[in-house]
Amino acid sequence: MLKSIVHEIIGTPRREPELPQSLEQFRDRKRVLIIFADAQDDRAVIQDEWLRNAHMRLIEEDVEVFIIAGGGAFSLLDDGSELDADDVRERLQGPPSGEFGLILIGRDGTVKLRSSEPRTAEDIFAAFEMLPKQTPW
Repeated sequence: MLKSIVHEIIGTPRREPELPQSLEQFRDRKRVLIIFADAQDDRAVIQDEWLRNAHMRLIEEDVEVFIIAGGGAFSLLDDGSELDADDVRERLQGPPSGEFGLILIGRDGTVKLRSSEPRTAEDIFAAFEMLPKQTPW
């Protein structure tokens, strides 16, 4: 009874996103940056340019970058890994198809940053250490 009263007062906890199986290969090894893009959205072009300018630092910081667009997942750094785009979007609670979004996942499997706007490379690198853990994958 006490348990049901507490649930009524504070509500039910938000359901944590489930880990997409295709991202499990990066746990404890690399950070993963997922960009949800649409060809008609200038934000994706801006984000792509900022990331390409930081290409070497992304490699140094062990960041894998994937673009989810048009129902597919594409590696920005051409590492050969494949992701299930629909599974990633669904399990990480990404934006609807056609919308821009960015999700940074730390080596520990937690979401470090979510954004519906492009972020500079410096914003992304700062998120590695500065932002508290938000959500496990």
